[in-house]
Amino acid sequence: MKRIVATAVAVVMLLVATEEFTVAAGYANPQLLVDTHWLASHLNDRDLRIIDMRNRQEHYVAGHIPNAVYLSVNQIRLALKESGFALPPDYEIEERLGQLGITKETMVVAYDDQGGLNASRLFFTLEYAGHKKAALLNGGVTKWIAEGRALSKTPAQVDRTDYRIHTETHRAAPASWIAANLGKPNVALVDARSRAEFRGEDLRTRRGGHIPGAVNIEWTQNLAGDKTFKPADELLALYERAGVTKDKTVVSYCQTMHRGAIAYFALRLLGYTDVRGYDRSWNEWGNDPTLPIEQ
Repeated sequence: MKRIVATAVAVVMLLVATEEFTVAAGYANPQLLVDTHWLASHLNDRDLRIIDMRNRQEHYVAGHIPNAVYLSVNQIRLALKESGFALPPDYEIEERLGQLGITKETMVVAYDDQGGLNASRLFFTLEYAGHKKAALLNGGVTKWIAEGRALSKTPAQVDRTDYRIHTETHRAAPASWIAANLGKPNVALVDARSRAEFRGEDLRTRRGGHIPGAVNIEWTQNLAGDKTFKPADELLALYERAGVTKDKTVVSYCQTMHRGAIAYFALRLLGYTDVRGYDRSWNEWGNDPTLPIEQ
């Protein structure tokens, strides 16, 4: 009888461990996506920084995941005078990461309530900055609340750090690089905007359409109905059917590299190595008459 009980306990413990740590099973880079179970058991880790990136700070004030700090998406992108956004200068990224109390050893876990839309933009910036420990919370605060997990109204206390980035400049693809590589078989362009924008029917710049050769995979296609990321096999099939394969350099974009950041994250999660983001995106391309377009 004792042996049976011991075996049953061991099975239960194994199931709990499996539930907690196989959230990203099947993905080539599972460390980039953490589950609510994992986060709940690591809330007090010293080298963990949880970042709430919901659009409205009052939602953070009303209740956030314990120990989370608040960060607006506009604090990690540079608003341009001619409209649109770009990556901030390196010194501004360093300043922001220092304000958040992040060091090279800090595991950053970001979340929002839009399936990772804002959190992915931070992930893209962190990869550009050379930060190696970053992940998204799968399902975000939406899933956390749906599971009845505790929220806090106490702002996290953060000690400022002196962060120095080591930029991985290849993570950002400027218009000049894209234009010089159009039509090359080893380059794939992923447009994460809506179908209407892609076709030029929804006009948000002087010109409508898309970058020549781009494929349209709207950002929402990366997510399941509950705002978690689709399983690895479904996501991989989605991109491979469109000709976006791991042997290619892949550039994602949208209107402002916001929705495009979701595609960037999904591709990195799947193990694509040479993924780049066009941070000026269609807001620049569609307004520049010297750049070619398709409709």
